[in-house]
Amino acid sequence: MSEKTPPPDPIRPRSPLPKDNRTGNDRRGSDRRRSQHQAVESERRIGDRRKHDRRVEKTSPYHNLVRFLKEKGLYPHEKAYDQPDGAEVVFRGKSILSLASVDYFNFAQNPEIKKTACEAIRKYGAGGFSSRLSMGNLSIHMELEGALAEFMGKESVLIFNSGYLANLALITSLLPRNATIFLDQKCHLSIHHACLMSQKKYFRFSNNDMSDLERLLQKHRDEPEKWIVTLGVFSSNGLLAKLDEIAVLARKYKARIFIDDAHGIGVYGDRLRGAADHFGVLDEMDLIMCPFQMAFGNIGAFVVGKRYLLQAAHTDAWPYMFTYNIPPVSAASLLKALEILGREGREYQKKLWENVAYLRRALTEIGYKILNPNGHIIPILIGDDVKVCAFAQRLFHQGVWVQPFYYPAVPKGQATVRVTCTAGHTRSELDHAIRAFADASLWLATS
Repeated sequence: MSEKTPPPDPIRPRSPLPKDNRTGNDRRGSDRRRSQHQAVESERRIGDRRKHDRRVEKTSPYHNLVRFLKEKGLYPHEKAYDQPDGAEVVFRGKSILSLASVDYFNFAQNPEIKKTACEAIRKYGAGGFSSRLSMGNLSIHMELEGALAEFMGKESVLIFNSGYLANLALITSLLPRNATIFLDQKCHLSIHHACLMSQKKYFRFSNNDMSDLERLLQKHRDEPEKWIVTLGVFSSNGLLAKLDEIAVLARKYKARIFIDDAHGIGVYGDRLRGAADHFGVLDEMDLIMCPFQMAFGNIGAFVVGKRYLLQAAHTDAWPYMFTYNIPPVSAASLLKALEILGREGREYQKKLWENVAYLRRALTEIGYKILNPNGHIIPILIGDDVKVCAFAQRLFHQGVWVQPFYYPAVPKGQATVRVTCTAGHTRSELDHAIRAFADASLWLATS
């Protein structure tokens, strides 16, 4: 008997393979022509991009400014100093007083913390191991998160290896997909980038303008998930966000609040818990992010909030899941910093504010226009972009390092130098800075 052909598989029906009627030579020639065409297209796109870049360089006001500053030797390059030395740095063998650092308590140079770091290197090694989901989660990291939760009086904490990634993870992954975001226009660039990448609806309100914020909340009051996003302290002008008024609006319009309190934690609040603690609305903040650079003198960042808001990071937040954890030596150093803040934090805070008041009063007497009345960040208005760079360079040559801010970091015509004290500055160091500022003011008056 002849064998019967088995019936076709009902799940995977057989279909004839597509026929290619080209000969081998034709096929190879066609593939070669396609490859050549793709290469030509790629070169054209690259060429167009280069032409575009050159055109932008020739026409962009920012690029023209940069070119002019470089030609005049005024461009504020990333200065590579040799070593930090307390409130000073050593630059090419010369001591320069730093009024640009945001290590407010000088914890990066604290002897206790440095000793702890050395001990941690002997135990754990000098670097990290992997992401949290792989082999990068050590017991010391969990201990650090517990200590931070206790320090902030919050339910849950997550640590990240940078504030930029923390903001990116929060806005793209941890805020609900149907969230509508209302953010202050002077939020950090990482927040603006995160909103763009999140594909969530977002609206900007004018800096610290509560009537503008309420206008937007009123307009979109029917949105089911509203989030107000702001900074605790605005780094460019030193102003405190009006968190007490924001909390009132959040209650009125059933919105939640996320703040980036990079420059507030440690500096503000009787419990050192930042701007929200200062206004007495800490419990009304749903999420708070803070980098470790400012109050802790280290790398990385942490986020505090409700556990149900943060637990999704372990499965949904790619900036958390697919980046290396902070090294154990940093975790150990941060635990020691928290211990010192718990023991002496109020003394550090008091010393910082004494130095701020002393320098602020002297700069006001010299005649400088300071853009905020009482913040710990002292922004001095210079105005012109070129002049602010020349001003900062003049101070640097006299042994004082300040940070110039010019367009596009600030609006045109509002160039400033940002002056920051630390708790480690002595009166003699600040007097040296005041003399340099007095001399620079005479130069400003005649330039």
